[in-house]
Order: sequence, then structure tokens, then C-alpha cells
Amino acid sequence: MTKSTNSSIPSTLKEFLYDTHDRNGVIFISVTGLVSLIAIVSLLLAKPLKSSTYVRTHLFGYLTSLLLANGMLSVATVMSFNWIVHDQVTAGPYCTVQGALRQTGNIATALWSFIIALHLFNLLFLRSSAKNYAFWLTIIGGWGVVATVVAIGPMVIENAERGPYYGINGSWCWITDAYPEEQIFLEYFLEFLSAGLSCVLFTIVLLRVRGNLLIIDGRWKFQHVRSCDSWQLAFSRDLIDTAMLRFAQSMVWFPIAYTIVLLPSGIAGFGAVSGRPVSPGVEIFTGVTYNLTGLINVLLLLTTRQLYPDMELPEFNTQRNQQATMQLMESGGVTPFTLARSLTAESYHRQRETVLALHRATSVSSYGSSGSLKGHENGSSWTDITSSLTRHDSSSSTGSWNSQTELIPKPKEVYRTHR
Repeated sequence: MTKSTNSSIPSTLKEFLYDTHDRNGVIFISVTGLVSLIAIVSLLLAKPLKSSTYVRTHLFGYLTSLLLANGMLSVATVMSFNWIVHDQVTAGPYCTVQGALRQTGNIATALWSFIIALHLFNLLFLRSSAKNYAFWLTIIGGWGVVATVVAIGPMVIENAERGPYYGINGSWCWITDAYPEEQIFLEYFLEFLSAGLSCVLFTIVLLRVRGNLLIIDGRWKFQHVRSCDSWQLAFSRDLIDTAMLRFAQSMVWFPIAYTIVLLPSGIAGFGAVSGRPVSPGVEIFTGVTYNLTGLINVLLLLTTRQLYPDMELPEFNTQRNQQATMQLMESGGVTPFTLARSLTAESYHRQRETVLALHRATSVSSYGSSGSLKGHENGSSWTDITSSLTRHDSSSSTGSWNSQTELIPKPKEVYRTHR
């Protein structure tokens, strides 16, 4: 994507002849652009994998705009096949269209990457839903901003002294080297600003959906969660929270991938604008890397929409009881496999131990007696005691067992020990 390779080229250059390195480099870059273009067109024309819910979301519209932006960049790159056939770049309407289309693709890619990040920030962090009119205003306004940035150059900035705004720039056409400030502030700066803000927004979203950022007493607070304690947060998540976390973890790769492919070309481009020559190898590498943007976004989109929850209800902005979650966080979570014994159970076991002790004492004394009648009377006494205990336990513990978890089995009867 390195747009400027030789700042000594005059802005009024009418043609640029290819040598072997230039031609081979443009071939590699153009083929990469063609692969991305085929991937984008195939995805846009193919039947959506989830047609019921996914395609009706605002996110689908923003991602479609991002793919259209990537497609424009790929078309501009594929147009270089014309220069390969003629072994030279020639100034003229074709060159102007390629330069304008290249800037359109670059600016639109940066803008829609940021809008996607902003939309998900509103959806997953602020937990608010966007209205349909806001969606259409964003679509119209977004493309309007792109058109304004692209048109302001030849319509407002261009002058006769510096020559054409769009023209020959190295091995293809873009903003000419007579406008270095415009190259920086009307493209490079906007691209890096978009990548930086998108990464910041997605980082905040991930912290929110993971449970690191909490609202306590109306104030945002950060809570560090160790990896060994992460299960406590997962325990408190419902279906919506789990879906949001998986979706955010997948979507965060969009700004990461954009930043990765942007950095090499941006650094080389800044060097070229400042007058430092870019070697053919670096030009090929940065051009191939940046023109993979469309293919990478297609692959990410195929993965992401598999994770998009295919359900009509509930929405991401569904209101839930936050008090229980706050209590869970403030108490340090829940302790696994630990359950306190009820007071009724404690009372029952104490009474049972008393009865067993009495039974053992009665058994010892019965061995010293000579008559069976006494043993029979003791047996009857034991039966009366245990029956009374059973009735007491049944009447006093029914309500308690109804409120206890089923992890502790409810005693169904008292087992009597016979001699």
C-alpha cells in the first residue's frame, strides 16, 4: 500500500516507465488485490449463513459498508493490471480515477472500522440500542464524509502551481507528491486515528463484558480478576452475557487485523512523504500486506457471524437484576462445593445422638436384668422416644427443607436400631 516511493518525481509527470522490479512488484500487489476482490464479491453475492436475525441488524449494514470500502481499494489495485500490460503508468482520466478510488477505499475502510467499533461500544458497553433512523443517518453521513474528503482535494485544494491533485505517484496513481500535507492529514492521520480509537473502544468493551469494569454506587470501578478466579464471573453470566463476551472477543480481531496490516504501509508511507526512499522489497511487502485487508475481513466476518446469537429475544439491551451481580462481585464470588448446614438439621442430629446414647445405656442395663419383661418394656420405651423424635422432626423441619438446596438429601424416615 506504500503510496509514495520516490518523492523526487515531479507532480506534472506524464508517464512512469516500469523496470523489472517495478513490474514484478505491481504484479504481486495486483494479484493480492484481485484475490481480496473475489473474496468480497463472493461473500456479498452468497446466501447469508444466518438470514433471519443477523442480516437485519445495524452491525450487518456497517460490515457491508466496510466490505464495500475494501472492494473499492481492491478495484483500484486491480486497475494496475493496465499499467502492467503497457509497462508504464500514464497520466490521464484512468490514472485520476485510480487515485481517487484508492483514496476512497482507504478513507472508507478507516471510517467504517471506527464506526463498527463505536456501534459495538454503544451496544455492549453502554447497553443501549440504536434506532433505525440513527442507522440510516450513520450510513448516509459516513459515505458523505468519505465523498467530501475525496472531493475536497481536486475541487478546493488543487491549484495550477502544484498541478493535479490525483496523478502518478510511483508505480500507480494516488495523491501526487506535490501535496505531502494532504497525504498525511487526509489519509495517513485518519487511518491511524481510526485504528487507535477502535483498539481503545474494543478494549473497554472487553473489560466491560468480562466483568472487570463495574458500576458500584453510580461510579465506574475496575476490578482485577485473576485467571484462577475467572470461573466466578462465568458463574454469574447468563445466556446474553455469554453471547456478548464471545461476540466481543471475536469482533476485537477486526481492529487488531486492521492495525497489523496498516502499520507497515503507514510507516513506509510516512518515510516516503518525508523524502526517504522506499526499497522495492519493502514496497512489495507493504502493498501485498495492505491489500489483504479485504480477504482478512471476509474471513473474520465468516467467523464472527457464526458467533452472533441467532435469537429474536432477548436483545443485548435487556434489563437484568444488577443487584445480585453486584453482591456477587463485592463478596468475592461464590465458593464451589460448599454449603452451610441448616439449624434444623443440627437440632435433629443432636437429638438423635441423645437418643442413641440413651439406647446404649438401656442396652447395657438390660443385660444385667433377669426378666424378659423388663427388656420388652425398655424396647417399648425406645420405640416411644424415637416415634416422638420423628414427629418433632417432621413438624419442625418441613419449612426448612423446602428452602434448602437439594444437595443435602432430606431424611425420609428414622432408622431404628434393634438389639
